[in-house]
Amino acid sequence: MSRANDLTRRRWLIAIAMILGAVFAITQAMDLTSGQQSLALARADLAEVKTKLSKIQELQSAPQVASLQLDSPAQITNRIASALSAANIPPSSLLGETPLEPQRLDRSDFEIRSTIINLAPTSLPLILAFCDALRETESGTQVSGLKLTPPEENSEIPVGEETWKAEMTLTQMIYSPNSRQ
Repeated sequence: MSRANDLTRRRWLIAIAMILGAVFAITQAMDLTSGQQSLALARADLAEVKTKLSKIQELQSAPQVASLQLDSPAQITNRIASALSAANIPPSSLLGETPLEPQRLDRSDFEIRSTIINLAPTSLPLILAFCDALRETESGTQVSGLKLTPPEENSEIPVGEETWKAEMTLTQMIYSPNSRQ
């Protein structure tokens, strides 16, 4: 009888070992599938980044339009308000705008006027829509710099929504041969 119990015990141990092996194989297969999906997403992200980088390099070498006159501070304020509205960002998200004095580009006939714009924590798609709405090619106005920083820990932001504080530089290039120094 002990031999029959021993044989039954071995069969149970073999069955348990096979079940554990099957469970291990299934979890490994699921991990492999998950890893393959992550790799595919990473490859898609890399392709998108490469495309955007080539577009940035293409735009850096493109000629830039210059305005014949300097926008007034009121025009800049109106452009910012319109861009906020176009991007569906509440006006209260505008923390500040600081127009700087125009600066001559070396000894050229061109000046650049910068305006620093600060936004409260906002989602990245809305920030990009705002930057796009600010651009006005006819007046040589574009966003030439963007700095994103994470919001403070204690800020009241809905959970799950990724937001960034944004500081951007809105620039206008002006053709100004008369004001050479």
